[in-house]
Amino acid sequence: MTELEPVPAAVAGLLATARGCLEVDVCWLSRLIGGTQVIEACSGDAASFGVRPGSTVRYGDRRHSRGHTGHRPAPAGQTGPSTGTGTTVAEGQVSGRLGAGSYLGVPVVLADGRPYGMLCCLSHDRALTARGRQARSLILLAGVLAESLSCQRPDLEARRGRFRQLIDNGGPRMTFQPVFELPSMDCMGAEALARFPPDFGGPERCFAEAAELGLDLALEVSAIRVALRALPRLAPEFGLGINASPTTVVSGEIAKVIADVPAERLVLEITEHDRIDDYPAMDRALDVLRREGVRVAVDDVGRGSAGLRHLVHLRPDFIKMDRCLTQHIDVDPARRALATALVSFARETDGLVLAEGVETAAELDVLIGAGVHQAQGHYLAPPGPLPLPPNADQTPPVAKASPSGPVRGS
Repeated sequence: MTELEPVPAAVAGLLATARGCLEVDVCWLSRLIGGTQVIEACSGDAASFGVRPGSTVRYGDRRHSRGHTGHRPAPAGQTGPSTGTGTTVAEGQVSGRLGAGSYLGVPVVLADGRPYGMLCCLSHDRALTARGRQARSLILLAGVLAESLSCQRPDLEARRGRFRQLIDNGGPRMTFQPVFELPSMDCMGAEALARFPPDFGGPERCFAEAAELGLDLALEVSAIRVALRALPRLAPEFGLGINASPTTVVSGEIAKVIADVPAERLVLEITEHDRIDDYPAMDRALDVLRREGVRVAVDDVGRGSAGLRHLVHLRPDFIKMDRCLTQHIDVDPARRALATALVSFARETDGLVLAEGVETAAELDVLIGAGVHQAQGHYLAPPGPLPLPPNADQTPPVAKASPSGPVRGS
């Protein structure tokens, strides 16, 4: 498998259009990388052919400059004559290996003449031919794809270069939001929150854009490294919350990054609204971290629809109530009931509930009454530089207006 840059959304739409027009089972765009064709994007039932983005495909021992088509499986290397339609017949060289009934492919060439890759279709039983409407349609769509890629590629490279420069320069800077125990108001530690240069935009936008560019793992790991540098500046009894997506957790990179730090002081916060496709793989990755002493939090509970699944499958040490539940909890019985239910769930699973986004004294009073264990928010202490506030004679500041929405941390 080869790691690829993500393709623009318009390319994915064109692949779906090609699959529909030709009435085939799967359509893919492959890219020529180092002399090898690598599938960059698929539309349709690619799994039934045993391929997916990142799979490499050999289109035959004989290279054809104009394209390929195949029908029923035949010995590799068997070729046929030119059809006069802009494609060349190549019997079974792809379809035989992938178990397809038939195959049709045409090259994709960028506006400057550089070969990009191949636009290919596979069908389990439908006959595809290089003659007639199917080939003409695929050639036309390959031209549209090439135009789209020619327009998108310079912008894509520029955006990727900007993020790579940020990562190479050490990643985003960190600010730290204190976390307080309830009802004592003792500071327990802080959550590290990533901050980006002004021209990048807010943290959530930056992490989302990095994911679109295929740089989410690199950006998250760089942010975690920056956050961990704060540990020596925190009192030994203070913990540090670091954020990571499920993809980064499953990658195993976090275990490498924390190898030389006191892992028992770390709380790994996994955002609730990030999709988890493979819970067993996630459990295995978390077990590795837990054996090192890392505690796990499910972040933003209540913000999306995956919260209950995350709570059941991930068995978190901390349940972080999103600010959408905390806000106006003093005047909303439904929010109070949900907070009480989370506290009850945490009690049964040996966890703790941490409320995010506390903005008023009234909200804090209700959270304490509901049995919530910890809290953070601008009313208690806004994000800022180290050191953390001392616990001696700690009193909350006066209430003030709620800030903008929550941000994603490291």
